[in-house]
Amino acid sequence: MKIFDTSSIVCLLREAECPEAFEICKKYGYELGITKQVYEELKENPETFDLFQSHTNFVILDDVHENCLSKISDRYPWMHKGELSVVCAGINKKNNGHTYHCIIDEKARKLKDVYDLKINGTIGMLIWQKNELSELTSSECEKLYYKIKESPFWIKDDILRGLLK
Repeated sequence: MKIFDTSSIVCLLREAECPEAFEICKKYGYELGITKQVYEELKENPETFDLFQSHTNFVILDDVHENCLSKISDRYPWMHKGELSVVCAGINKKNNGHTYHCIIDEKARKLKDVYDLKINGTIGMLIWQKNELSELTSSECEKLYYKIKESPFWIKDDILRGLLK
């Protein structure tokens, strides 16, 4: 399962205009998931929510433990509810022996080592689809690079340039 944060969905659907990234995951046997907190965040923007509903079939995970959310929220107060819930969903999947990857950007990726989680960013997932799966071409990745770079969505340039390698 790939568990997506709101920012990854916004980046792929609105900024990069790349819903095929989700389809590639499904093609390789990954179930797509979001937490109910991410679902609520997506609903706050009708345009994004419409894109989300029209392009993909996601499982909504409603088994995120409140005590996990509370503990991580207290320890990492700068994280929003969606990020917190994706980290907790990853912890839950790991503890129950399930295969998963959290797709989450920003500061939340730093928790990868703290909780021994499988966390990748949006760009890392696209690079995986290009380099390891050969599903995205160099030309497609170059177009994605420029779309994201010219959008209001912010990703460190050294990470974003990974699409061009």
